[in-house]
Amino acid sequence: MIGWWPAKAVTFVDNHDTGSTQHMWPFPSDRVMQGYAYILTHPGTPCIFYDHFFDWGLKEEIDRLVSVRTRHGIHNESKLQIIEADADLYLAEIDGKVIVKLGPRYDVGNLIPGGFKVAAHGNDYAVWEKI
Repeated sequence: MIGWWPAKAVTFVDNHDTGSTQHMWPFPSDRVMQGYAYILTHPGTPCIFYDHFFDWGLKEEIDRLVSVRTRHGIHNESKLQIIEADADLYLAEIDGKVIVKLGPRYDVGNLIPGGFKVAAHGNDYAVWEKI
């Protein structure tokens, strides 16, 4: 749905039916923040899982990503441009205002245009915003 009709997509990393106490198809715990970096910077309507926000100690990291989304007005119909997608890197620009990097590759400086600064980062993800 997110790739086909993002304006109608509700995105989430985990919920009470997948992760949490159910342990049915949970999102990989070492990639949870990469998941939030994706859904909070991309078109769609993102949902934050209570457990991740309050129980996992991710409140501050998730808050930073929510602030970027809010500050730049990212919404369910935002324009997405994929800059590069390889096995070790996904790099995309949203509305010409935000760039998100997912994956272990760190040498992306040549792909980030001037006028952007780092707004959030963590294990295998980074988000830049237009200054």
